[in-house]
Amino acid sequence: MGSIEEWLASLGLSEYVHSFAENGIDPSVLRDLTDQDLKDLGVLLGHRRKMLRAINQLGDSAAAISPTVATPLPRDDADRRQLTVVFCDLVGSTALSKRLDPEDMRKILAAYYRGCADVVTKAGGVIAQYMGDGVLAYFGYPQAHEDDAERAVRAGLALVRTIGNLDFGIDESLRVRIGIATGVVVVGDLTGEGEAQEPGVVGETPNLAARLQTLAEAGTVVISTSTQRLTAGLFDYRDMGLVTVKGFDESVRVWQVLGPSGVESRFEALHATTLTPIVGRDEEIELLLRRWQRAKNGEGQVVLLAGEPGIGKSRLTTSLEERLQFEPHDRLRYFCSRRHQESAFYPFISQLERAAGLRRDDTAEQRLDKLEAALAFAGDNLGEAVPLVAALLSIPTEDRYPTLNLTPQQYKDRTLSTIVAQIKGLAMRHPLLILFEDVHWADPSSLEALDHLVDRIATLPVLLIVTFRPEFVSRWIGRSEVTLLTLNRLHPRQQAEMIERITLGKALPKEITDRIIEHTDGIPLFVEELTKTVLESGVLREQNGRYVLDRPLPPLAIPMTLHASLMARLDRLAPVRDVAQIGAAIGRQFSYELISAVASMPTERLDDALDHLVGAELVFRHGAPPDAEYTFKHALVQDAAYSSLLRDRRQQLHARIAMELENHFSDVAEQQPEILAEHCAQAGLTEKAARLWLRAGHNTAKRAAHREASVLFEKALTALAVLPSSADTLGEIIDIRWDLSHSLHALGEVTRNRANLENAKDLAEGLGDEVRLSRVLSRLAFALGSLGDSVGAVEAGERALALTERRSDPDAKAWATMMLARSRYGCGNYERAMVHARQALALLHEGHGHGHGLGPDETYVKYTRVNARIWLVLCLAELGRFDEAAALGQEAMDMARGINEPEQLIFAGHGVGRMHLVQGNLDVAVETLEPALAMCKAEFPYYVPRIASCLGAAYGSLGRTKEALVLLKEAVRQAAASNLTFGHSLVLSIFGRVCQLAGREDEALAHAHHAIDLARASGERGNEAWAGCLLGDLVSDGNATAPRIEEAHNHYRMALMIAHDLGMRPLQAQCLYGLSWLQKMGGDKALGERSAADAASLCREMGIKPLTG
Repeated sequence: MGSIEEWLASLGLSEYVHSFAENGIDPSVLRDLTDQDLKDLGVLLGHRRKMLRAINQLGDSAAAISPTVATPLPRDDADRRQLTVVFCDLVGSTALSKRLDPEDMRKILAAYYRGCADVVTKAGGVIAQYMGDGVLAYFGYPQAHEDDAERAVRAGLALVRTIGNLDFGIDESLRVRIGIATGVVVVGDLTGEGEAQEPGVVGETPNLAARLQTLAEAGTVVISTSTQRLTAGLFDYRDMGLVTVKGFDESVRVWQVLGPSGVESRFEALHATTLTPIVGRDEEIELLLRRWQRAKNGEGQVVLLAGEPGIGKSRLTTSLEERLQFEPHDRLRYFCSRRHQESAFYPFISQLERAAGLRRDDTAEQRLDKLEAALAFAGDNLGEAVPLVAALLSIPTEDRYPTLNLTPQQYKDRTLSTIVAQIKGLAMRHPLLILFEDVHWADPSSLEALDHLVDRIATLPVLLIVTFRPEFVSRWIGRSEVTLLTLNRLHPRQQAEMIERITLGKALPKEITDRIIEHTDGIPLFVEELTKTVLESGVLREQNGRYVLDRPLPPLAIPMTLHASLMARLDRLAPVRDVAQIGAAIGRQFSYELISAVASMPTERLDDALDHLVGAELVFRHGAPPDAEYTFKHALVQDAAYSSLLRDRRQQLHARIAMELENHFSDVAEQQPEILAEHCAQAGLTEKAARLWLRAGHNTAKRAAHREASVLFEKALTALAVLPSSADTLGEIIDIRWDLSHSLHALGEVTRNRANLENAKDLAEGLGDEVRLSRVLSRLAFALGSLGDSVGAVEAGERALALTERRSDPDAKAWATMMLARSRYGCGNYERAMVHARQALALLHEGHGHGHGLGPDETYVKYTRVNARIWLVLCLAELGRFDEAAALGQEAMDMARGINEPEQLIFAGHGVGRMHLVQGNLDVAVETLEPALAMCKAEFPYYVPRIASCLGAAYGSLGRTKEALVLLKEAVRQAAASNLTFGHSLVLSIFGRVCQLAGREDEALAHAHHAIDLARASGERGNEAWAGCLLGDLVSDGNATAPRIEEAHNHYRMALMIAHDLGMRPLQAQCLYGLSWLQKMGGDKALGERSAADAASLCREMGIKPLTG
């Protein structure tokens, strides 16, 4: 054929010449164009149909290329992209050149180049360079395809065959060896001068491909691990292990490609190792099952299964097959191929080859025998059916069947009839399930065969499922036996479920799950691949059956498995890709007003580019310019466009965006400083970015969005860390870590908070800044206590208090004193804890609560006012001084309501609720604890274990044991997730008590033993006593044997001794009641009566009814 211009002119479609030229469309790639490609080029529907018909008639002429000139590559600006590089070397060429005349050698190399060019071009790659006996080819540039790695490997195998079979006019055959590697490169920079200029590729991938070919034996293909991952299941490989490669610091695992695998389904090939369980498709599966029931009853059904790539069409059909595996039926599977859209009847031919078991090494006679067996159900006239089908498979039949004297049209009609007859014959034996996949790539003849089948299906026991992408226009909609089923994207809840299944039930950190959901837009393939990429990234480690971050989460990288398909969509819009890149730099969403200001291009060109992006469905538009808002259809498409930018260009764009936002979009800068911060950071304005992130963190924390606030504070820290070290900068870092500690505390991230505060402590010590150090030590005491380090908590608290006494700052001293009260309470030293709490309140009164030394506002003064009272309430409750506790509790609740901050309301509710629980006011305890639990679940997970356990204790004592057990399980789960040890022994004791009330004695004992062990390890003496009393109750419960009585006595005595030492009168009363029963059972009735009387006396003094736990 002639030029593209001539071809388009012959169709009367010359208006597309410019678009084709800008996208690098030449005759060699015409046959690869799909309907979606033409749509992305802006070709109208009717014109697309005309072009596709003309393309089908081109034959091999479109592939003709120059035999000795490498494919011209575009000379656009450089960009980053994933590239698969093929390096082909002609084995033995040096020795050959010594024996041959230079002219003869030139002819051999010319033939070799032509052979390589033909194979590479047909596979969709480009020849980048001829280098003597070497040929360098690219797959993925200038036009990416979603299967570039597969194309490259198939091209490598084809090169081995093609060059090995070429007639070079010498007595020996020549062979090649191939190296293939895939990776991210910078491509497009011009090298050399004048006519010698050619686009360069920078990165290790070309070097690796060249090194791999040196490892390959003659006639073999060796590939990198990255290429193998992208093609796993499609080919058979030999693992060559780790090898040392020159120029690479670490050993490289390499693979030899043995040939295509025998897996019939591309979907199954690419998911050969694991198949993620299907999620969110129950209704769709039920519909398919209903259609199957109709088909089995002789009412043939057609289901047209539509959906975008990765939405789960193949996974749904696989799930249906799993459901039907135990039902008697037959199955036929047909797979259309992007590479065979011009191969007549390709899906039917490949299915017959698989069904007949044809092998390459079969003789013609063996192939014909197998075909005859496979066509046994193709009707009565096998004498005609076999030659017709044999002709499709290029099997000679002359020795066994007479020649069919048919016109081409008759030949085609009877072939269609034979295909349908074969299917009808199979359906007469058993109900038949037919899966016809990727019909958007079907050749015209196969579509005609489908027409014939659909026309005749209504009376057959057949369910035909046809899958396709949205660009395919079905011709069968509207018939009574046809159902159109379009797959929608998954709901975020379903995405989260899918992520959990991929991680085998091990929960990811919430921020990672949220980010995966945000980036994958409900497309199952994206969810699967991005989750696997995160799991393989090295940023996670397992802890207590879940994943936790090992280091700050970097931006999510595009999975290598998706990179090519995303870039392919952008490459089809090469002329307007720069606008897509500018939009991607702005964000997932961008306004016309902002991109217009940043792009600085003529309005007409910008409007045209945005129209192209909208028409190709890469972005959605809301409203009309200049008020239009644009959104990338997929977050990963935005990522692909952005990742293709070089760093310098990114920095320039972000600097321009930041300037425009600050100067002309002040509302964004004020209300969403984190957006401006991101652009400043990417523009290299690090210090400015840090200030903006800090402001954003404060704004977000005030809204109790602590997850987001913690991320913003971490970003501010990361930014400041790269600035030159100074006293001011280090002081800022300490202050930000202080702010971060509040959010981490709210989130229950205790271990992470300890590390954060220890970092701040080290910095403050290095600076000699006692004000900041005392503040940090106070909160570190809290974190250490939460992790069960009571000794460390007291030491940190006492050191903080000592530092505050060196200066006149009553508020700071009050804060440190209150934190020390908390540490003393954890140890069970209730009297000492109350002294500290009262001192804190007195100091606040002395300092009038101005918050000096505590930060920019009075947050922690307010915190101290409420919390000091609640620590008094909790201590007084343990001591049985309920009247004083009630008065302080009411003050604390009133103050918390006045402050109206969630944490204060939660903690006050916990303290007052615990007081009522110990006092035996169960209904009041429930009324107080229920709203506190609801609030902390939403805003402060840290408090869930303590509040849920107290509420569970109240429920259990009220007979609501089922609800109580649910709460206790949640309390234990949340404590484990937060690594929270402070007070957890009491949570376990309560769990044991509720299990006892529910009749689950074994579980109760296990929790009680765990509780007492943990209390002793943590130094929580008061909680050790509660656990000891519970063990006494459990051991003596209904068991009067002497050994058991003695064991129970020991538990009660131990608990009673600790309770007496610590002044825990409610617990003393409970232990005495337990001992009373044991003493009576042991025969000492008088002693038992005396113990009961002592317990009753204590209860009267305290004004309570005895209550366990």
